[in-house]
Amino acid sequence: MSLNNTEPTFFGNALIGACCAIAASVPLSAYLAAFIGDSYQTRVFVYGIILLWVISGAITIFFKTYKAEKKSLSIRFIVLWFFSVWLWPLLLIFGRNRT
Repeated sequence: MSLNNTEPTFFGNALIGACCAIAASVPLSAYLAAFIGDSYQTRVFVYGIILLWVISGAITIFFKTYKAEKKSLSIRFIVLWFFSVWLWPLLLIFGRNRT
């Protein structure tokens, strides 16, 4: 006797969107760190903080949306994920009213 598994085995477009958003954020993070930091240690610190922010956002948004993600994969979808991982606290604050 086996239990029915209701969880999706492939996370689909949400996983692809999160990965593409992180990949697109790496060069932007490096550019921002180079723009802000004067020394190598400052640039590394800024780069690490920005990447931690983006990865935290990608994980948070992924777990909030992967079950209900129905949009097809497109450039617009990737851009939406990109902005979502940078602005994820706003999405959490204003998205709490929805059920």
